Amino acid sequence: MMIQTYQSKLVLKILQSGETYRAKPNLSLKDEYQAMIDLLGLRCECPIFGVVKGKKQNTGGKVSGSVRLTLDVPDKLVHLTEYSEWADFLYVFQYTRPGHYRSLRPDCEEITVRDYNQLLKNLETQKPLSEYKCPQVVLEKIHPAWLKSAKVMGKGSFFTRLFSRK
Repeated sequence: MMIQTYQSKLVLKILQSGETYRAKPNLSLKDEYQAMIDLLGLRCECPIFGVVKGKKQNTGGKVSGSVRLTLDVPDKLVHLTEYSEWADFLYVFQYTRPGHYRSLRPDCEEITVRDYNQLLKNLETQKPLSEYKCPQVVLEKIHPAWLKSAKVMGKGSFFTRLFSRK
């Protein structure tokens, strides 16, 4: 599956050196990412997010890095979530019990327990790609053999550098 992800130049250097990239936990979203790891049964310290090339995308206008990597990832290693459901989860997470993301605090009025449980179920259930409106890719790692191209995003210029592998 062709995947695009925005990463730092350091990630590109790691991949170009032949090493596999594994993300380190983001301190500001550590608990939320741990929940994602648990929901999807991932084996990593921190998930790596991306989009399916050619499918509807919604990154919220934020780019986390300065290099757009295009990857050809084996389908069996691609986990998918609905972008809007992940965004809803991030919002509602503040109303969960500390250390227990599957339970809402008793004073939560933002979402019902039933709707929250359905949200969790939707996030962890893998569906065919065609059933996602705006699929979000979740990876455990990036293997250097998956790298097909990298575009370094630069200020003031549309195209700064293109790295291609054939």
